[in-house]
Amino acid sequence: MMERSKTKTIFSNTLYTIGGALVLNGVLQLLVYPRLAAHLGAEANGTVLFIMALVNILGPSIGQALNNSRLVLRRDYPVQNGDYNILILLLSSAGIVVSLIMTASSQNGAAGFLLTGILILLTNFRYYGDVEYRLSLDYRSYFVYYLLCGAGYAAGYGIYLLTGNWYVIFIAGEAAALLFVWKCGSIFKPFLNRSAYFKEVSTKGTTLVLSYLITNVALNYDRIFLKAAYGGTEVTEFYVASLIGKTLVLFIAPINTILISYLTKENVRLDRKRFLRFAAAGAGASVFFFLLCQIGTPLFVRLFYPALYDAVKPMITIVNLIQILAMLSAYLFIVVLTFTGAKWQLLLQGGHLILTVFLTAVVFREGGILAFAKGLLIANALRIAAVMLLGIVFAGKKEEETL
Repeated sequence: MMERSKTKTIFSNTLYTIGGALVLNGVLQLLVYPRLAAHLGAEANGTVLFIMALVNILGPSIGQALNNSRLVLRRDYPVQNGDYNILILLLSSAGIVVSLIMTASSQNGAAGFLLTGILILLTNFRYYGDVEYRLSLDYRSYFVYYLLCGAGYAAGYGIYLLTGNWYVIFIAGEAAALLFVWKCGSIFKPFLNRSAYFKEVSTKGTTLVLSYLITNVALNYDRIFLKAAYGGTEVTEFYVASLIGKTLVLFIAPINTILISYLTKENVRLDRKRFLRFAAAGAGASVFFFLLCQIGTPLFVRLFYPALYDAVKPMITIVNLIQILAMLSAYLFIVVLTFTGAKWQLLLQGGHLILTVFLTAVVFREGGILAFAKGLLIANALRIAAVMLLGIVFAGKKEEETL
């Protein structure tokens, strides 16, 4: 009876997390980004996507990494809110400086710099903020958190129509979610209180941030490279071709949320057999999602980006494969994180990024967008092989320890 109740709880929590992702990304992909592209045009929209790529690199890298770090470290240390809030502020400051330098030629003066900095800081804390509900396994409130974020984006789009400033869309969404967790939660109150383990939290958390940073640079590398190598139009075309796949990649985050929350709360240690079962489940889901992408991408592009359909049609299959392999890799990494050191993930992620840059900027440099996509596909396939090897080796060690 207890087992049935536990299964029911996990199922309902999974629905809440997926529901939150659906609302948030539904607003972004069905309202915000298509309408921005229609208003701004492909070239200017590419610049927006480039700036948002930097925001989307830092948000998960800092906020989500420290979110997961807190879940894992709670098993070993009585951490305090300030351990993470202070670390987010410190890391965000460095990230904002680098991002402003990278976007200097794309900004609209001092206002653009200020708004970019505000958006990055809010996004970093928003990615961290859902740890409030992951710590307590309160996924109903987790859903409300993302529902309010999506509603904030929609309201921000209305403000954009009045002001013409696209930053307000994203700032409104991030602020709405954070106001909810500030008012109803506890992770920001008290905000600056540190524990005696701040050094350990900082060391382990920063290592994981670096690993996530490399991962998210790789995930958003297309926007950065294509903007530098070709221009805003190519950024928009590749982004549109990858939208359905990228959206499905985002849906893996709720599954990872449930997975790591339960594995760390119950102190589960995976052996090789159980790891391979998780990997097989992820591979099966990936095949299913790839088929959905192949069906959904042409329909989506025709409906929401009809002017770009002819340009993106030749790259749909290869781009979908890239995104699905990225999704599977993210899933496998979160499983492996529960029984390996963060340094191994940092090494693998760093190697993957170096390989990606080499393949796209050197080997396939002259072939245009399609050749660029081939380089990404090869790099992602090799990353899957590497993380599987890491998981098999370390799960095997855990297995030996129990014999």
